[in-house]
Amino acid sequence: MTEFAMENSGLKEARKRIKYFSESWEVELDLSGIGLERFPVELIDDPDIIHGLNLSGNKLEELPAAISAFTALETIDLSCNRLSKLPETIVNLQNLRKLKANDNDLMELPENIDRLFLLETLDVSGNRLTRLPDGIQNLRRLKNFDFNLNKFNEAPNSIKKFTCAKKTNILLHIRKLADMASGCESVFTDIFFERSKSHLKAVMERFHLTPVQAVLYAQFLLRYEEQSIYLREIASAFNLCSLEMLPYLTELEELESKKLLLCRRPGGGETSTYRIPSEVIESLRLDKPYKIETYEHVSIDKFFEITDKFFDQHGNNELGYGAFVTEMQSLINNNMHLTFCKKIREANLEIDDMILLLRFCQRLVSCNDDTIGVSDIGGIFNDTVFKKFVRLFRGGEFELITRGFVEMRETCDYDDDFFGDSELFSLTPAAKMDLLGELCLKPLKKPEAKKNILIPCGNITAKKMFYNKREEKRIHELFSVLGADNFKAVQERLVEKGLRSGFACLLSGAPGTGKTETAYQLARETGRDLMAVNITDIQSKWVGESEKNLKMIFEDYREVVQARSKESKQIPILLFNEADGIISKRFELGNESRSVDQMMNSLQNIILEEMEKLSGILIATTNLVQNMDKAFERRFLYKIEFEKPEPVVRQSIWQSMLPTLYDNDAATLASRFEFSGGQIENITRKSIADYVLTGEETSFESLFKFCKEEALTKQGERQIGFAAEA
Repeated sequence: MTEFAMENSGLKEARKRIKYFSESWEVELDLSGIGLERFPVELIDDPDIIHGLNLSGNKLEELPAAISAFTALETIDLSCNRLSKLPETIVNLQNLRKLKANDNDLMELPENIDRLFLLETLDVSGNRLTRLPDGIQNLRRLKNFDFNLNKFNEAPNSIKKFTCAKKTNILLHIRKLADMASGCESVFTDIFFERSKSHLKAVMERFHLTPVQAVLYAQFLLRYEEQSIYLREIASAFNLCSLEMLPYLTELEELESKKLLLCRRPGGGETSTYRIPSEVIESLRLDKPYKIETYEHVSIDKFFEITDKFFDQHGNNELGYGAFVTEMQSLINNNMHLTFCKKIREANLEIDDMILLLRFCQRLVSCNDDTIGVSDIGGIFNDTVFKKFVRLFRGGEFELITRGFVEMRETCDYDDDFFGDSELFSLTPAAKMDLLGELCLKPLKKPEAKKNILIPCGNITAKKMFYNKREEKRIHELFSVLGADNFKAVQERLVEKGLRSGFACLLSGAPGTGKTETAYQLARETGRDLMAVNITDIQSKWVGESEKNLKMIFEDYREVVQARSKESKQIPILLFNEADGIISKRFELGNESRSVDQMMNSLQNIILEEMEKLSGILIATTNLVQNMDKAFERRFLYKIEFEKPEPVVRQSIWQSMLPTLYDNDAATLASRFEFSGGQIENITRKSIADYVLTGEETSFESLFKFCKEEALTKQGERQIGFAAEA
């Protein structure tokens, strides 16, 4: 075999993984999904240290007899290969507890399989078995046995105890179909469709799809937890490039039309992303057929929950304006029993006017605030309609104003906001009574809440920070921008240009990488006091209280900013620490939405509005930037990602926290453990406790032991489903 052919067979990648395994503390050797045509036993020096072996998703046609040398094996995964039989020597693996050989071409199993007396799990589903060896019944410890989708005419008597298990559910069919398609060289062909026909048929029938659509959709469903699924990920699963996926975009559009997929098309050069609607996930969880919800004869509260969802989807570019209007019109027409829907229809407004009136009503019901600034209109309509509305609004000629639905507010709570929205509009009292009378809304009252406490910059302890070069450059730039003179000049320039003058910054990255401490040091260095917000203090069990608490935070901060500005003093920094909960993806409200989901959506709507009207400095930190709602992205002017420190930076952190550590020892720890600064601090604290207990300086060996205890365990492979496999 030539070197080129060897590389194509996956041996090059296998060498890398085997080398990594030998240098780490792993117990499972993962050689899955790399296109291996044979198992390279000769590359493994010490088989006895391998307790788990994953060879799934390759092109293996046989397993060598030398597998018997792996005497410590407890689990082996051979699924999704091309094996026609298992070697007889596999029964010599006396420690084997789990054997997966599903979705191969197995026609028989070893007759003396009962020698695997510790075997607890055996999966041989999706093969060509016509019989099972009698020895199966002697496997006394066997608890999980899957032999579905083979060629049995009926279940053998020896395994009747396993035939009581429920039939293969749709989740298993989806996973099997996705696994079989992953890395397949000819996935959209009749050959593949025939080989996967049992799983393919189940997915097709459940969602009323064509074979191509079913194969595509299985890959999306495998990623059901992700809020942003990229087309390149799906292409990669099929060993295709993004360009080769173009012929299948029509199929994806069909999935959208069936409301099985939501596609976000942000424009402006940004990449489109997909996600699975919550209703589909719920139908899978309950194992019920998925039906497109028509939302007929709902309650008034449910009506506005659905309206929230449609506005969110439109705002996130997941629902084009035309489709959004169609959904809203259908929702109104299907619920003419509601006084609100009757009143909207009787108003006989133009489509755009009706949508804007719905926006006012939706904000009042969902956010307890119906105030809309001129800039907010731009998030609903295109530029042409937006400019027309701005002109009519400001001229007092807009139909919603002339007909008494909307009025300009006499006073403005936000005198110094981003877009110069000194002109704010809200529903008239008469409109609220006429349109929303059946909701029995209470008058809006300003909530009373405890004032948030400022941390004086002089009380923040100085701390030396270490950053990778990439972050260091951005952070120094941030420090410079927020310096007293520079920030004032930047704000003045922005105001001159008619742009928003506030400043919002997002610090993201893994826990312990220095995001929070950077915010504190930034406040200290720039001479700014800090208003630190604890997210848990915002949330309340009482309906509406969480929203009031969040609004009060911004009101408190706004008062401080205005007071400091009048006194020509440095304005403080508003810090939302660990803000994952309030900037994460908004919940898609469905029929069984929890009140907490509705509350979180309301909190996010409030913070989005307040960020638009901010005139000071806001910094938010998050560990989960991938879960951030797209609506927040444009509102953060600066976005700095903190990666785990590089080896040279880790060495500096080690030596700053443990000055007595030798250079070579610090270098060893830095190279062997990819720890964050927070993890290194944990180990330092352990060493101090060790010193107090023993009266001696912690040895390097003890430090190494502490490091191994601190190291995180490797996470398992994600699988679709809602229950762990036994």
